[in-house]
Amino acid sequence: MSDPRDTAFGDFIREDSGLRIVVVLVEPKDARNIGAVARAMSNTNVSELRLVTPSEFDVSMARSVSCWGGGVIDSVTRWASLRDAIADAHEVVGFASDSGRHRTPQRVLEEWASSLSEGGPRTVALVFGSEEDGLRREHFPLCQFLVRIPSSGENRSYNLAQSVLLALYSIRRQHSRFIGEVQAEWPTSSQLEGLTRMVLQVAKESGFLNDHSPAHIEDLLVNVTRRGRLSTRELKILTGLFGSIAKAL
Repeated sequence: MSDPRDTAFGDFIREDSGLRIVVVLVEPKDARNIGAVARAMSNTNVSELRLVTPSEFDVSMARSVSCWGGGVIDSVTRWASLRDAIADAHEVVGFASDSGRHRTPQRVLEEWASSLSEGGPRTVALVFGSEEDGLRREHFPLCQFLVRIPSSGENRSYNLAQSVLLALYSIRRQHSRFIGEVQAEWPTSSQLEGLTRMVLQVAKESGFLNDHSPAHIEDLLVNVTRRGRLSTRELKILTGLFGSIAKAL
């Protein structure tokens, strides 16, 4: 688990779930895209990036784009073929926007991500094609699944870094906790009713509500006080505030 001093509300908590995620880029061409992918990986606590026959790229540019993901760039490994890059993976998942017919089963991202809870510890390789051509059909037989990230029919293709980020974020949201207080105590209906009565009392005694006020104003105040998702602590503060106003009036 991360040192609490280095974390903030909403940060993912590092936990050993036994799920090892490896990102594989097939024939990437642009240093900026590789850097953006490294940044997405760093955002989601994934560190293994494998490049299959990449074009020569400016490592310093990739590092600058990666922001705090420089460690991912420094540990990049290069492979001569996709088959070699995924040899140690127990599950190989290709990301493709191709909606045509093919023999490899295709799944939607959220459905596939939720299925990762099935089975024990394992290595999962996420395979992404090049920026220009995407994952080609010749790569499909090496994948157990093809995953489609839902998009509009007018533009089915996400860019490379977007695809990696969406995939990793979906996995983390399914299988990782994040830092933040869980709301343990919600006010009851009768407690909210007490606030409603207090607000209406103040509104009437201050003259805001009177015989000439439209009927919907009182209804609106009732709806607002009952609909607000207040914690018990917040409810106590607001009740005290309106109680003080009522006494002053």
